[in-house]
Amino acid sequence: MADHEHNHDHEHEFDEEVILLEDEEGKEHRFVLGDVLEVEGRSYAVLLPIDDDLEEGVIFRIEGEEGDDYVLADIESDEEWQKVVDAYNEYLVDDEDEEDED
Repeated sequence: MADHEHNHDHEHEFDEEVILLEDEEGKEHRFVLGDVLEVEGRSYAVLLPIDDDLEEGVIFRIEGEEGDDYVLADIESDEEWQKVVDAYNEYLVDDEDEEDED
């Protein structure tokens, strides 16, 4: 997963499920919602890039919803970040194991 420090607004509109995020340099990148994870009672959105110039996704904490839009927030704590990354990596391993069984 990408470094979780970035500057942008915390509300993102889903336009046909495409999410636009702006990086530190003001360049916009397009993402889609890959998964929603539950970790210790909180929800997290895993966003996967659809632009060729990015290889890694990003993760945000879901703070709520406004209509059809998620309200996303940066994960500030390194401890919280690590728990979410560990949960996502475990999810990926479990998903691969299920595919191998099919």
